[in-house]
Amino acid sequence: MWYDNEYPMKHIVYFIFTFIVCCIIASYNAVDSNISDDTLVWFEKAKYYESEGDAANAMICYLNALDNLKERQDTVLKVSAYTRLGDFHFRYGMYEKAVENHRKGYNIALRMKDDKLICESAGKLGLDYLMLNQKDTARYFIERYHAIAFENKLQNVFKDDYGLCSMKVKESDLNSVVKSVRADSLGTLVDREKLMSLEADFNHEKALLREENTRKNNMINIATGLFLFGAFSALSFFFYRGRKKAEINLDNIIKENNDMKGYYDCRENYLCEQEKQLRIKEELLLSGTNVGAVALINKMKSSPSYMPVNTADEWNSLFMFADSLFPGFSVSLDAVDELTERDKEISCLVKLGFTTGQLAIFYGISPGSVTKAKFRIQKKIEASRMSGISTLGA
Repeated sequence: MWYDNEYPMKHIVYFIFTFIVCCIIASYNAVDSNISDDTLVWFEKAKYYESEGDAANAMICYLNALDNLKERQDTVLKVSAYTRLGDFHFRYGMYEKAVENHRKGYNIALRMKDDKLICESAGKLGLDYLMLNQKDTARYFIERYHAIAFENKLQNVFKDDYGLCSMKVKESDLNSVVKSVRADSLGTLVDREKLMSLEADFNHEKALLREENTRKNNMINIATGLFLFGAFSALSFFFYRGRKKAEINLDNIIKENNDMKGYYDCRENYLCEQEKQLRIKEELLLSGTNVGAVALINKMKSSPSYMPVNTADEWNSLFMFADSLFPGFSVSLDAVDELTERDKEISCLVKLGFTTGQLAIFYGISPGSVTKAKFRIQKKIEASRMSGISTLGA
């Protein structure tokens, strides 16, 4: 009779449900522990790279550590990640980024109501705003640091290299700290630009990867939900409508799950290939030739002068850099028969972002002459395209 199987059925369902909940909790705890361990490893790697003077890899390590903690709730480790990344930016003179990260750590410390973390973050924000010449804001945070440190006896809460603890927030004291910090800053303007670009690329790639993973996880969750629903349905059929029908449903679910697994495997292979292509492009952009081209371009833009490119090697490096940014650029120029070497040089410089005024200085001509030259080049290119279309029509 139906009521003879009712209680055994309930016990089996309760047992399965309890088992699944325990597995989920155990999995969550294991992932949480792994995230903490991985973050500490990234911190150690960053410290090593900084000691070796490898700023790019050090920053990547800090960004990876922070990326590990993005989805976690407020913790001391998360504050530490923002603080370390902010300190790195501060050491390399990127004070806006230092403020951004120290401010995030400060806000988390406020939510946690941790006086030690608040005190440390306030002191660092005071130095950051001081270097940005926002002295009123800097005074606010320095005074807040003094108040919290005095109230809780935390004067030695962080390494005080610039006498912040004993500072009276006078104009002379502030100017002295600014000079000391600038003297201790690492890297050049070019180094900072490279680091900023590297960080932007990292965050962009991580955002794309996170978005793809979110879609993948949603699909996996849906598939898992369907699988569990099917499993419970199959269990119900096993007790109420017969074992054979339940086995058929399970077979269908397994087949559907295998199809989805095949789909995810294809997506994973596609993402791996995309990552490989990005790595190749990154290596190409960071090659010695392209780095030299970037240095030459920065020099030409910051100090325009007559005929700044003197050798064929320098022109070759500029054309190679343009091809790295715009694949097929040189080939498209070579396809236009009527272009002179000067026309190709002007086209390359325009593609690399040089203005009409800068080109006028480079070639010792008027801006109007540069405009006419650009117009003439455009006409040649359009004529070449029309000729190609006519040939195909014939």
